[in-house]
Amino acid sequence: MNLDLTSDQLTLQTAIEQLADHHRTVPTGTIDHFVPGVALERDLEENGFFDVARQDDMGAVEAALLIETIAQLPFTVEVGASALVAPMVLPGQVLPRPIALARAPFTGPVRYLTTAKTALIDTGNDVRLIDLTGANIEPVKTPFAYPYGRLTEGDIAKAKVLKGVSPALLRQWWQVSLAVEIYGVAKAAVDLTVQYVKDRRQFNRPIGQFQSVQHRLAECTMLVHGTRILARRAAWSGKASDAAEAAAYAQEAATRIHYDTHQFHGAMGITAEYPLHLWSFRLKALQGELGGQFEQAKAAAVAHWGA
Repeated sequence: MNLDLTSDQLTLQTAIEQLADHHRTVPTGTIDHFVPGVALERDLEENGFFDVARQDDMGAVEAALLIETIAQLPFTVEVGASALVAPMVLPGQVLPRPIALARAPFTGPVRYLTTAKTALIDTGNDVRLIDLTGANIEPVKTPFAYPYGRLTEGDIAKAKVLKGVSPALLRQWWQVSLAVEIYGVAKAAVDLTVQYVKDRRQFNRPIGQFQSVQHRLAECTMLVHGTRILARRAAWSGKASDAAEAAAYAQEAATRIHYDTHQFHGAMGITAEYPLHLWSFRLKALQGELGGQFEQAKAAAVAHWGA
């Protein structure tokens, strides 16, 4: 398997990064638990990036490049479901976005539901679609860096069953999107921490010069790169086993990286004035999505060896 990007993919990646460069500035002062990326979302729409997987000679890998770059920015924008999951599950249909992904029976609030125009629901037996235009969704306040809302069982009754759409396929591409997003968020959190330990001095030297700090950040960097490799492999191969493995590894990595990045920032890392939480609180949310790493590991085992 060759994971090197093609010349076309490198060109696309450069274009995405050029757009992202206009949105890398972190808001100053006291920061809410997430910052909506209104301008970023507008730029992505105007430049057609949400439709990248639907373009000729492009697909899941190109969508993954978009997700991982946007996830590194300090703003919260729904990209994974719109750019990757929906095009892979419903290649002939363009859904109004933002798109929320949910599972039924519902066990908690749903990410992006309060801002979404469409929801795709995995009921276990089928995939259902809800048009949320004009819907009155109950917002749920959480400490995690995403907007959350709550669906009810009554919403399921109103949902349209998508005939011929496999819930297993929806879960697979949801896992890929999850792994890719964790990679981008984790990379940004680690990059911020590396810069912090270079600047923060203790005992007349930067704390980044202490071997114990270097070793743990090296392990975090290894987890970040491992997540990227597995996520891109899953996007490239289209295999259910690769998707589950990537998501399981990513969620385990998210748990460790969340802990270590906050450890190295000390009390500074939990203040609203410092931006670490814009990424670390996303990691905290993503590490539990789709049932968490143990459910992904179980799915990987089933994909390899059966139930």
